[in-house]
Amino acid sequence: MKGRKLRILYVGPAHTGTCRSRKDALVKLGHAVQVLNPDNFMRDSGLLYRVETKLQFGPGTILFNKRLLDIAVKNTFDWIWIDKNVFAFPGTIRKLADRGLFLVHHMTDDLLNPDQPLRHYRKAIPLIHVHLTSNIYNVQELINLGAPHAVQTHLGFDPELCRPGGQAPVQREEFRSDVVFIGHWRKHIDDFVLPAIKAGIDVKIWGDGWKKSPNKLFYVKNALFRSVSDKDYASILASAKIALCFLSHANRNTSTGRSFEIPAVGTFMLAERTEEHLSFYKEGEEAEFFSKPNEFMTKLNLYLKNHEERQQIALAGHRRAMTSGYTYFDRVSSDMKSVLPIFEKYCAQY
Repeated sequence: MKGRKLRILYVGPAHTGTCRSRKDALVKLGHAVQVLNPDNFMRDSGLLYRVETKLQFGPGTILFNKRLLDIAVKNTFDWIWIDKNVFAFPGTIRKLADRGLFLVHHMTDDLLNPDQPLRHYRKAIPLIHVHLTSNIYNVQELINLGAPHAVQTHLGFDPELCRPGGQAPVQREEFRSDVVFIGHWRKHIDDFVLPAIKAGIDVKIWGDGWKKSPNKLFYVKNALFRSVSDKDYASILASAKIALCFLSHANRNTSTGRSFEIPAVGTFMLAERTEEHLSFYKEGEEAEFFSKPNEFMTKLNLYLKNHEERQQIALAGHRRAMTSGYTYFDRVSSDMKSVLPIFEKYCAQY
């Protein structure tokens, strides 16, 4: 079994984001990967798509489930790899398992977050052979919910996208800032970012949801209220002196993609302090961390004034990211080492 090249049906939006990076890693490992993107079955990317995602049901969902079963019947796959199941019905998952297909599910969100559209996934947990989750709390929770196997994975970075200095060309005035944050608005972030803005620090914010903030009027000059492309993402990070790494408390995150992408582009990272973050980087040497708003402001002011020390930490953080197995190829390679022995036992039984 060692060295065997698998035929994998990859179910997810593998044309973009971290999903694409994981799919590309599987291909680089030599596996034959075919992609089925559920989003292609939705009517559009506007209101109807949002409604169908919220309900996890509709004409696109029905068509997707039919297509998933058709492809599984007409081809000989070893695995079905599902990236965050939103649209596959539990009945569809059961039929795939009954056909002897080995099912792997990967997710970076919290399965117990009520705001996540995961009702189909939650019902299908016992039917999926291996669950890969980046949420440390979900590992035992999955087992408690009947998962046969649950393995912790981690987010990472794609070196093709997150290069030192960002993607060329990066010299765009709107990208430049002293401090940048790219991500969704979360309530607790206001407690940190607003004092910095009011103190006159050059903070620039990119991402969705910031209009939901009760303090949105304070963000008018700082927030661009829009998401960014994969290419611009790295360039925006690289164009700042300090990049902030906030976590989703609703998802109970202890790290996130930014935890690895910021050091990968060579920018100084100031992140929320967690045990997991401290296991990835040495505090004060490879990255800096904070817990309370006053500590955040103290470190923000300190490192904006100390260019040389900031650069030294950014460089050390970059070296750590590049040499510690934080790329998505490294992550997926590690995942495969965990999953393949389970697959071998599965094959021996059937």
